Amino acid sequence: MRVMFLPPYSPDLNPIELAFSAIKAHVRRDGTLGHEDLDQRVDDTYVYVHLMQAAFSVTAQDALGFFHHCGYV
Repeated sequence: MRVMFLPPYSPDLNPIELAFSAIKAHVRRDGTLGHEDLDQRVDDTYVYVHLMQAAFSVTAQDALGFFHHCGYV
């Protein structure tokens, strides 16, 4: 195993940034958490369920691709 230290701020070398981008794209594409929904009083469970679905939309294969894209694999 080789330990690599990253520069203080290097989003292009950080796979989590790609995962966050994929999650945000899923939320935008899904469209169920729009501004009009959030302006109304929405049950917290509704928001939690949709955010969890977005988080779990990132698969292990996606994660492998993120690491490959950043040059770790």
